[in-house]
Amino acid sequence: MKPVLLIVCAALAACLYLLGLALDLFWLKLLTKPWPVLALAAAVWAGCGPGAGRRIAWGLLAGAVGDICLALPNAFLPGMIAFAIGHALYVAAFLQWNRTPAPLLLAPVMLYAGTGLWLMLPGAGALALPLVIYVLIIAAMIWRAAACALQPGENMLLRWGPLAGALLFGFSDTLIGVHRFAQPLPGAASAIILSYWAGQALFAATAIQRETLTRR
Repeated sequence: MKPVLLIVCAALAACLYLLGLALDLFWLKLLTKPWPVLALAAAVWAGCGPGAGRRIAWGLLAGAVGDICLALPNAFLPGMIAFAIGHALYVAAFLQWNRTPAPLLLAPVMLYAGTGLWLMLPGAGALALPLVIYVLIIAAMIWRAAACALQPGENMLLRWGPLAGALLFGFSDTLIGVHRFAQPLPGAASAIILSYWAGQALFAATAIQRETLTRR
């Protein structure tokens, strides 16, 4: 599928999902939610060869599976597992892009993880252990994305795209966790999905741009 057609399909699906969100139409939300991220996965797969780019594509695909799970009743844990797999794939991709240890970056990331767990764990119940594992995996993803920003270079997307995407993804996940485990957040659904899509789009754009520059 051509990139322009992928963009059109993703934009149309996103608009339909937001319409379903506004009107609270379950089936419209379920049918349209995964397609923007699936379109990103297809674009990255088509634009990248084996290696980090393909890991990003697989991570996007795992995110689309998680989207479907979170849209279904009683499928929150499978959704967490799907997204955790996606984050692990992003960690692997970011490590391939930059292996700098960056231990100092762990401090703010672990502060974020600790604060999130402090807010969410009291209400997690049977999901407490999966929640701890999930938060640690996303913290690792943010850490390795931040390490990419340490690599000097003139291309702002390659340097800052992973970190910006990880922070947006982390923000989205934090809103979901607080809403479910700590305090209901009325009206947060739009912020959750828009920040999530933006984060995934930055990962996809970074992977494609890096592959493009590598082939020159």
